[in-house]
Amino acid sequence: MDRVREAAFRLNPTIPRPAIEDALEKLIDRRQIMTLVAANREVYDLLRDGVPVEFDDANDKKQQDRVRLIEFKNPDENRYLAVTQLWVKGERGFRRPDVLLYVNGLPLVFIELKNSNVKLKNAHDDNIVNYRTEIPQLYLTNAFCVVSNAIETKVGSFAADWEFFFNWLRAEDEKEKVDRDEIRKKGTSLERVIGGLFQRAKLLDYIEKLYSLL
Repeated sequence: MDRVREAAFRLNPTIPRPAIEDALEKLIDRRQIMTLVAANREVYDLLRDGVPVEFDDANDKKQQDRVRLIEFKNPDENRYLAVTQLWVKGERGFRRPDVLLYVNGLPLVFIELKNSNVKLKNAHDDNIVNYRTEIPQLYLTNAFCVVSNAIETKVGSFAADWEFFFNWLRAEDEKEKVDRDEIRKKGTSLERVIGGLFQRAKLLDYIEKLYSLL
């Protein structure tokens, strides 16, 4: 939470700190009476549009503004961190996701990796699905999930069934001619996802546009 708070203060220099603290309280609400999908959508509305706040200015006049937690227009103003093998405490003990990608302290991307001799669907069924009940808080701010066994890599939503996960094969040009056999033979599917989706500007652009369509 310290990283989220630091980003909130840094990205919103004109908003009083008490108002920012109120915004953070709205963000960390566990939303336990909501479905996980509904809670995720509500949180992402706040991340995309900013958290609405009201405060008194220096002349005691009511002001309304939004606390930004992610800077979409200038990606380099955000702080990025990839964490591996982090233990997360859940309802049934601790679980350890393979990789979590944080932006300003917010876990936006979940990556599950398997050995090449393991069916990729297992990453979905044994991890993504199970974590919905075991560590649901992981998905409150989740934008998408990536599963890979090096031979094959797919991208999808934490709430999606396996058939809705899709291959991400184009690293640069959306019109690029893809040689699936070559990608599979060389085991470069994960590299293509990293190159095509995880560059800072692209990552934030996809996240912002994705939720603007929902």
